[in-house]
Amino acid sequence: MTSKIIGAVTAAFAAVTASAAAAEWPEEPITFVVPYSPGGGFDAYARAVAPEMEKILGTEVVIENIPGAGGQKGASTVYRADPDGYTIGIWNVPGLTVPQLLGRSSGYDLTDVTWIANLATSKYALAVNPDSEFESLENLCAQGEPFKHSDTGPASTSSVTARIAMSVIDCPIQNVTGYKGSTDTIIGLMRGEVDATIKPIASLRKYAESGDVEIIMTFEDEPSMEGIPTSTELGYDQFANFDLRRIVGGPPGIPADITEKLSAAIIEAANSEAVQEWSESTGRPLDAVGAEEASQIMSNLMDFYSTYKDVLAE
Repeated sequence: MTSKIIGAVTAAFAAVTASAAAAEWPEEPITFVVPYSPGGGFDAYARAVAPEMEKILGTEVVIENIPGAGGQKGASTVYRADPDGYTIGIWNVPGLTVPQLLGRSSGYDLTDVTWIANLATSKYALAVNPDSEFESLENLCAQGEPFKHSDTGPASTSSVTARIAMSVIDCPIQNVTGYKGSTDTIIGLMRGEVDATIKPIASLRKYAESGDVEIIMTFEDEPSMEGIPTSTELGYDQFANFDLRRIVGGPPGIPADITEKLSAAIIEAANSEAVQEWSESTGRPLDAVGAEEASQIMSNLMDFYSTYKDVLAE
């Protein structure tokens, strides 16, 4: 009986201690991991919200870029961190779902990640070199050989989108990987190293406006760029289902109250005047929802992409 009483008291004390620690959180800087090099879309989003998060939480939010293995190095760093809320990261979905769906070692398990918020949802566009002969996806697919598509690696989100989408319409594609970031993949297109690239609209917009690339289709139901046809308008209805999620998550086991504080801070930061102005001026959309919604999004996406395992394994 005595041991049971001692055990109960110990458990109660631990719970009170944990609650007190959560109430005082945060007491030190928060590391916000970006699993890619500086300058890309994920980096831009993290750096946009970090200053506002600092104001809301009253502590420094430090961006740490950890590129490597198509984002897996940074993701595994977050996954292995202490679950105290002081290490979070921005996750590339569906890109980072690929290794797990294929049963490959990745250093993380997406079903255990503490999902904090969905920060943004981005739609894709297909771009070609303006000096090329390609005026449509039909042209690309009908050239008699696989069209060359620039990307960072097979686990990148645009690579996943390109491979699955092209398999749906039986369009041969050769993924040319090894580029360090999305900017480099676009530069590779500009140099004529590949035939086309599929990237978020926001990443391609400035290059299209300067005439360095030509966007020939967006992966949307409703048009967001004047004069550019959507995939649905062109008869590729399925393509609108593919998009890029920028979801913030942390290691497994972050206490619920700390998760809620982080989630609320990210949503408030995303809705702040400064970040809204940044979003408008850069053309980078925001779609901030909390922890519960982000967890459901991840569950649904894992189910959706699991149906394309055979394509991803090729």
